[in-house]
Amino acid sequence: MPATLQSIVESANREWAHWGASAWHVPENRKTIGHTDDEEAFAQHVLDAYCSVGGGSPTLLDIQDDRYFWSAVGMSAIMQGAGFRRAEFPFAQSHSVFIRHFVKARKTGDAGAAYWGFRLGEAGGQPDVGDIVACARGTNMTAPRAAALFDSTRSYESHSDVVVARRAREIDVVGANVLDSVTKKTLRLDSAGHIDDARHFWFAVLKRRTV
Repeated sequence: MPATLQSIVESANREWAHWGASAWHVPENRKTIGHTDDEEAFAQHVLDAYCSVGGGSPTLLDIQDDRYFWSAVGMSAIMQGAGFRRAEFPFAQSHSVFIRHFVKARKTGDAGAAYWGFRLGEAGGQPDVGDIVACARGTNMTAPRAAALFDSTRSYESHSDVVVARRAREIDVVGANVLDSVTKKTLRLDSAGHIDDARHFWFAVLKRRTV
């Protein structure tokens, strides 16, 4: 079946529940961790359920010892579980593959794209349920360097989470390989509805275009 907002949320929450409902309230830095990839059964789940979709063939020890970053393959599996086909969502081992894909889709006016990329803080780019929010990682990362990645055509270190709930001044997002688990983060929104979080270098919001 085609992906819908409901199927996206259900797929993300299904994986979140599988990992024991790990949660991180970012503004208050409160964390509750269920299962982690240090447990062999969950490292095996990464290999069987996530790498089979996004690619990669790490060993269990690679996953458990944090030598293999599985967040992008985890997001790929969530999107496949929601009903996306590879032609609609480029499953990959790097978040920048699908971030760049959907940023380009907006720039070229691809009306058939599942998502369009908006810059952080851009009018019309306020995150909502079913959207994907992206932040930059890496040594010596800064807000200006993160913002510049929006226009990059090369691979870069990044992370993304899918929005599963929105309230007046905060959102809940689910992402893989967060605190070694599939974790639901709560993020604050500013008065205009944009992410207000000093802990991560957010730079893009991929807006869901069709339901």
